[in-house]
Amino acid sequence: MKLWKYIFCVVLVLSGIVELSEVNAGIPPKRLRLGNSNTSCAIPRGKFTSSDLVEYRFGLVAGQNVSNVKTDNESVMDIIPGVMAGVAAQIIWPMGFTIQPEILYSKKGSMFSGSGLRYKIDYVEVPVKAKYRLNVAFVKPFVFVAPYGAYALGLKEEGEVHGDDTFSNLVKKWDYGIGAGAGFDIWRIQLSFKYSWGFAQIVQETFTIRNKVFTFSAGVFF
Repeated sequence: MKLWKYIFCVVLVLSGIVELSEVNAGIPPKRLRLGNSNTSCAIPRGKFTSSDLVEYRFGLVAGQNVSNVKTDNESVMDIIPGVMAGVAAQIIWPMGFTIQPEILYSKKGSMFSGSGLRYKIDYVEVPVKAKYRLNVAFVKPFVFVAPYGAYALGLKEEGEVHGDDTFSNLVKKWDYGIGAGAGFDIWRIQLSFKYSWGFAQIVQETFTIRNKVFTFSAGVFF
């Protein structure tokens, strides 16, 4: 028998020992059958349930924001870049459905056209992606929607401030909205893009100022 077959059998035997310990501890048994006729190390077990197919992963994500704001006069604001990074989890069900909550540091903002004045707001953001994924060979494309909530850590202004152009003392702490996007998984690597619409007024002003953000991100899951 080849070396890899010995290793395969050892892994299965160890998994059987773990399950026997679970049974002795009162944990309901599962059934796992791996291998084929050439690697006959299958271990029959108890009743099989759909929950056995659920997969859990944790990972790191990072990417680039390109942000702007929705205002009453769209022409006065320009986009600016920002960074995002954080941690994520995945709960993967059969048939391609996945829930992916994340905890992110996300920098958003905008720039006043022609003035050189721009502001950036640092957020702790918690999006929850509801994904549908297709299994196409080793590439798994997906689409998703992602409602989010965010808490502002602070606002920073750059450039020359003129009169009432400053928002330093007017920023609101909470933001919320929804995003939608697509991407693909390759093994444990994930690439995606998302567009987010903010629903909350982000500064204490009488005119509309809401976040709009395009995000490209990459992640690795374990």
